[in-house]
Amino acid sequence: MAVFEYQAKSISGDLIKDKIDAADKDTVKATLIGRGYYPVYIKNYKKGLNIDLADMKKVSIKDIAIFCRQFSFVISSGIPILRAIEIAKGQCDNKKLKGILHQVYEDVQIGRSFSEAMGKHKDMPRMLVHMIEAGEASGTLDAIMVRMADYYDKEYKQRQKIKQAMTYPACICVVAIAVVTLLVVKIIPQILGSLVSAGSTKIPLPTRIIMGLSKFLAHNGIYVLIGLIVLIVTINIYVKSSKEAQEALDKIKISMPIFGKINKKLITSRFARTFSTLMSSGVSIIDSIQIAANVVNNAVINKVLMSSVDSIKKGESLGDTLEKKKTFPLMLTQMIKIGEESGTLDSILDKTAEFYDGEVEAATAQLTAMIEPAIIVLLAIVVGFIVVSVMLPIFSMYDVVGK
Repeated sequence: MAVFEYQAKSISGDLIKDKIDAADKDTVKATLIGRGYYPVYIKNYKKGLNIDLADMKKVSIKDIAIFCRQFSFVISSGIPILRAIEIAKGQCDNKKLKGILHQVYEDVQIGRSFSEAMGKHKDMPRMLVHMIEAGEASGTLDAIMVRMADYYDKEYKQRQKIKQAMTYPACICVVAIAVVTLLVVKIIPQILGSLVSAGSTKIPLPTRIIMGLSKFLAHNGIYVLIGLIVLIVTINIYVKSSKEAQEALDKIKISMPIFGKINKKLITSRFARTFSTLMSSGVSIIDSIQIAANVVNNAVINKVLMSSVDSIKKGESLGDTLEKKKTFPLMLTQMIKIGEESGTLDSILDKTAEFYDGEVEAATAQLTAMIEPAIIVLLAIVVGFIVVSVMLPIFSMYDVVGK
């Protein structure tokens, strides 16, 4: 068997590029025609010469949300699932997701279920796969996909709000660092060199510090930059490869003074929304906890949730179990208890998620308002120190001239 690369057109006119295992080109052609495709070209696949940059990209939450929305609209119109996948693939702008949907189409065509075909791809969220599976079992796939579209829309908007809130302070920091570096490395040395040579032999301490820093950065700046990049990459690789390091870092994220509270609220909101969506779609409480544990994206919270599974299997309620762990806010555990007692856990958690969404937005806005003046004060100190280092030699020179 050899591997062939082909390009073909579907009945709807979509251009399809993929690879296939076959004995020869004639077999590939017959297979494509049997699937309803019209071959454009077929050639031997050479692995070393076929590097698709689209495979290196990620499928974003926004892409997933758009796919779920389009698919739910199409399938709710009574269109068969195969045709719905083909339409969604044709509307998809992300090349990687488009390739995944093409493979899903092929798998569904040969008899696999939609959830099984989606589950083969690591870029597809496990939560989405489980929800599709629940929708197939209950016959409510269209409603499930609408719910998932809403879920990923909210998740995307929440992330965008946080990014937008932090963009302005980040830009100020980058510009400030660039300007100060330019002053210290290029401009200040020329001014100080002239002043020091014309003034007294005694150089003030601030001036010596600036001149020493300038000289160091001028000769070793590139090595400092390379060292910082290597250090960051090394730490990143170490954290990803070590569970202990990841857990320690995630513990810092939720326990640090200001950012810790925001992270905790963000995790609480994400857990409540995920758990509510899963429970309302008929997924079991154990599976819901296990899926939500991976969605929260925090090793410490993940460990707490996974350990609570054993307690729930023994008969304890989710609210009591999480309250004993003392990881989540008391409000969440109390709301879970009320939901368990009233049988409305999914709707109560959905409202709780909305509450914490607002808390995250308010806390992020407050943090941004605090960061901006802090940056201005820090810049004032740095610039003030530079000005002092320049002015002191001038005063020294006036003293010498006066004497």
